[in-house]
Amino acid sequence: MTKVSVKGLGTVSRRPITYSQLATDTWRNIFLTLSHYSEIIKKDNFKPKTYGGKEMKKSTWIVVLLLATSILFCVVGCKNTAGDDGGKGGNTNKVKVPEMVLVEGGSVTGAAYTNNYTGVFIAGRTVTLSDFYMGKYEVTQEEYASVMANQKVTVGGTEYTLESNPSNCTADSTSYTLFSGDEQEKRPVEGVSWYDAVWYCNALSEKEGLTKAYNIEVTQVEQASGKTGYYIYKATVSLVENANGYRLPTEAEWEFAARGGDPEAADWNYVFSGADTAEGVSYDTSKNSGLDSVGWYCFNNITGITGDTNVTKNVSGKGSHQVGKKAANKLGLYDMSGNVVEWCYDWQEPVSTGEESDPTGSASGSSRVYRGGSWFNGANSASVSNRGSSSPYGRGIILGFRVVRSAN
Repeated sequence: MTKVSVKGLGTVSRRPITYSQLATDTWRNIFLTLSHYSEIIKKDNFKPKTYGGKEMKKSTWIVVLLLATSILFCVVGCKNTAGDDGGKGGNTNKVKVPEMVLVEGGSVTGAAYTNNYTGVFIAGRTVTLSDFYMGKYEVTQEEYASVMANQKVTVGGTEYTLESNPSNCTADSTSYTLFSGDEQEKRPVEGVSWYDAVWYCNALSEKEGLTKAYNIEVTQVEQASGKTGYYIYKATVSLVENANGYRLPTEAEWEFAARGGDPEAADWNYVFSGADTAEGVSYDTSKNSGLDSVGWYCFNNITGITGDTNVTKNVSGKGSHQVGKKAANKLGLYDMSGNVVEWCYDWQEPVSTGEESDPTGSASGSSRVYRGGSWFNGANSASVSNRGSSSPYGRGIILGFRVVRSAN
C-alpha cells in the first residue's frame, strides 16, 4: 500500500496492481460466472443451442465453459511469468518504489540569514517552484537493488553490468555497524556516484512506465573494490524537459522541502530540517544536541543522544541507520538532516541573484551538489542551508540520495 498526498484530498492510499493480483481477480470472476451459468444449465427449462441442426447436451455445455475458463486463466497466468516489472526483462522481483510526499511549491524571496549558512535563497533572489513529489525517505538498499539488478550499459562495444549493491554498510561488513533494532535492507543506499543515481532514476521511471527525466550517454565505467558490478565513472547527462519520471531534486527543491515548504512558518528558519539549534549553540558548531530529535551525526550515532565525543572514531559508532528512525519535518520527510548526504542535480556554482522559476543551476561545472550532512559529519553539515559537493563520479561512504517527481 502506497500513501500519497493529493491536493484537496490530503493523504490517500494507492495499491499498485500486479499481474498476480490481476490473475487472482480474473479467476474469481470466472468462477462466479461459471457458477451462475451452471445453475442456469441445471434448470428444467434450459434450452440448449443448436449447431448444424444438432442440439448440444448440458454436459457438453459444461465442458465448453470449463475449457474457455482454462484458456483464459492460462493467458493471464502466463502473463504473470514476465514478472511485475511489466515484462521488461532484467530483475523479475517486484520493484520497490519509494514512498512519495507532495511538496506544494511557491515563491521565496531570499534574505540575508544571520542564524544559518547562506544556502540558495539569498538576498536579492526570488525563486518560484512548481509542486513536486519528494521521497519520504532516502532511497534504501532494498529499493536500489530491486531497480538496479541486471542493469547493463555498453561502452566501446563492451557490455557491463552495473553494481546493484554499492553500499559499504552491508550485513557482512566488519567496518560498519548494523545498529540494534535496525533492518539492514532499510538502511539508505550509499557509495553511489551521481551518475549511478541518475541512472537509477531513469531505470525506475522505465519500470513504472514513466517518461525518463534524463538523457544519459555513458562513456566510462569502473569496477569498485570488492564488488562484482561496475559503477558509472563518466557520462554526458542532460535533463529532459517536462518529463514525468523520477529524478534528483534540484538544490532549490531540496532546501525548500528541508525547510518545511513555508517561508512564513517558524520552522523555515530552523537550523535543521524539523528542529532548531540547541539553546545558545551556533549553527556552525559541530556538536549540537538540537539535531538529536531529527538526525544522526557523529556525536549521537550510537545512542541518538549527543555525547562528549565523536563516536565514529571507532567501529562501534560507524555506519548508517535505518531510514525513518528519527522524527520527520513538517512535510513528513525523514532524515533530511543527517544519516547520509543526498545528491542534488545542480553543479556546485555560486548562486546568482534575480528572479528564477524552477532553477536547475549552472549548465556546467566540475562538482555536483550534495546536501543534508551524515552520520560521519558534525552537526553543522546537517544544516538545511549548508552546501557540499563532490565530483559526480565520487562514491563516498556517506553519499546517498532521494528522488523527486514533478507533480504536473
